Amino acid sequence: MKRSFLDFNKVHYFQKRTGFAPELRTRHNKGAQFRTGGGEGGEDDEDDEEEDPSKKESKMLARRISSMVKKQLEGRATKQEVEAIANKLVFLTKGKNDKGEEIDAPFPIEQLRAMADEKTGVMAKMVEMGVALQKFESEQANAPKDMSIRSQVAAWQEKNKETLKKIAEGQKIDVPAMELRLASPMLVSTVNAGSSPYIGSTQVEAGINDFIRLPNTFWDFLTKGRTSAATYVWVNKTNPLGAAAFIGPGVAKPGVSFELEAESSVAKKIADSAKAGTELLQDIDGMTSFIEQELREQVMIKVNATLMSHAGSSTIPKGIQNYSVAYTLTTIKTTNPTFVDCLRAIVGQLRSGAITGPIDMFINSIDAANMDIAKASDSGVYLLPPFVTANGMQVAGARIREDNNVPVGYVQAGFMRFYRVLIYKDFTVTWGWENDDFTKNLVTAVGEMRLHQFVNSIYADSGVFVYDSFENVKTAITEA
Repeated sequence: MKRSFLDFNKVHYFQKRTGFAPELRTRHNKGAQFRTGGGEGGEDDEDDEEEDPSKKESKMLARRISSMVKKQLEGRATKQEVEAIANKLVFLTKGKNDKGEEIDAPFPIEQLRAMADEKTGVMAKMVEMGVALQKFESEQANAPKDMSIRSQVAAWQEKNKETLKKIAEGQKIDVPAMELRLASPMLVSTVNAGSSPYIGSTQVEAGINDFIRLPNTFWDFLTKGRTSAATYVWVNKTNPLGAAAFIGPGVAKPGVSFELEAESSVAKKIADSAKAGTELLQDIDGMTSFIEQELREQVMIKVNATLMSHAGSSTIPKGIQNYSVAYTLTTIKTTNPTFVDCLRAIVGQLRSGAITGPIDMFINSIDAANMDIAKASDSGVYLLPPFVTANGMQVAGARIREDNNVPVGYVQAGFMRFYRVLIYKDFTVTWGWENDDFTKNLVTAVGEMRLHQFVNSIYADSGVFVYDSFENVKTAITEA
């Protein structure tokens, strides 16, 4: 902003040499000196009164430029250097340079105005350069020191250049030792040193890895049904009497009769439980599901083992092995019997009665392998009897099931549809508290299932299941 004051003799326009506000100068009478609010040493004299206004303005602009230059150089140059630079700026308003030599002409006033402009002029650019230089100096001061070997050697040479110069001139002089600082390589073992497992890239696999357990093969192959009753009843015909006969005319017809007898099964419960803190369930994602899965797995393992071999009681189902009979048929004979021969003989015994239908045979994986690799002793050719399918999974129509819950060297066979399993209540998990668990932040999960297991006594007494060892069967079918 430029302000002007009217004197009835002359009108003068001036700008202050320092700062950014315009300077006001007034003349009270013709002979008075100009008063100034500041200036480079107050160098106004009576001669200015007679000078041309443009020359006065040029001097003012020159002083202002000189002041701004000094201000920008403060702290970056010595006082003598600043004064020398200021003296060189005298040519802005005089036709001579700093050496006193004549030059073509001083700067036009338009150029001086442009240079002294506070916002867009050359001096403004100089201010910006000063700020940038300060920022650069600050960054350099805070920048990490170059500690490379090349830089350390260069610094040592600079520090001892006089000593090295004397040595180059042939003088005998002690040279200070050069100490090089070598940074140790950063390794995982030195940076982390195992103090924190969370430094570095880590990833947690989803879910958990379960125990290695035998599959519940026997349960999977059982024919299962459902019922909505806790007590399941069925009726058998028993005690048959009489028979039909061919008779002549007038002869009394033979009579037949039978009795009815009811049998029943009471649902049996299998259960387990687990107690856990609520914090555990909250802090580990999926912990509730892991517990429920384990409860179910333990129940099914127990069900599978019980239905295979338990003797049974009023609360425990009876296993199929305790419904089974041994191999007893003595009319099947062969020489040098193999595993396959034993299985074929068992099928023969099962079908020798009045029962028909599909037969399933459960053997251990070891016995299945021995059956597959049997060869002729004289030629080494694999033996594949005509009653065995190409894949070895059927013998005389009976399906072979590999089940490692069956001991090695034994076979469980039979008409599996007669071993009945009816599910009364599916497996469920219930969460709750007991005693003072609530105040202890403990909860209990109970897993349970209820089912019926039974074999109709009509079939149980008919030898519909066979359980025996391969050695016993081999002995029985070996031709004397």
